[in-house]
Amino acid sequence: MKFSRMFAAAAVVAGLATLPAMGSNGALLSPMAGSVLVNGQSIVSGSAIVAGDAVATSSNGSARLVLPNGMLEAASKTNFQMEQGNQVRLNEGLVNVTGMTVDVHGFRVLPASSNARFTVTALNGTNYVTAVSGSVKLVSASHSYTVAAGHAMMFQDQAAAPAAGSAGGASSVALPVAIGIGAAAAVITGVVVHEVTKCSNCITSPSY
Repeated sequence: MKFSRMFAAAAVVAGLATLPAMGSNGALLSPMAGSVLVNGQSIVSGSAIVAGDAVATSSNGSARLVLPNGMLEAASKTNFQMEQGNQVRLNEGLVNVTGMTVDVHGFRVLPASSNARFTVTALNGTNYVTAVSGSVKLVSASHSYTVAAGHAMMFQDQAAAPAAGSAGGASSVALPVAIGIGAAAAVITGVVVHEVTKCSNCITSPSY
């Protein structure tokens, strides 16, 4: 009897020790299609992830990340890292976002209105932000831009751009350029092979 009580107590302590790993931010990740890996391991629907976890979708995969105040859908060939709060760092690929912040190669993309829904694409050093509905803020260390609903903006990786102040003190960092949604879609076509699955109550993205 004494042994069983000790065993039960140890089990409770072990269970409590695992609570932080269950996702203190309430982030749950589910595959929508194909293969989805977290830190190199396959996951099942409703898997909890925490800050620091790396997520990657296969060439025919897609995934949905749900948080208490936001949602993200990742298309195929996408990899990102979970950060603190409702925030992720996109390394490559395409994500549809609502109620979350996305860091992408020196820029931060965040909702500027309560109804903001947007797409962020990182593709071979060039990035695109498309405001599907509402308005979106695009912020760098020295600039801030607003992308209105139905508009898109293209920008290059900050790390890949020449540093400001080079070439005799003149700034040579490439600044974001406003483009049409159609132009952004034309560039992305054929690269993101498997577009995020659509549903009536999900975020929508431009037709590719």
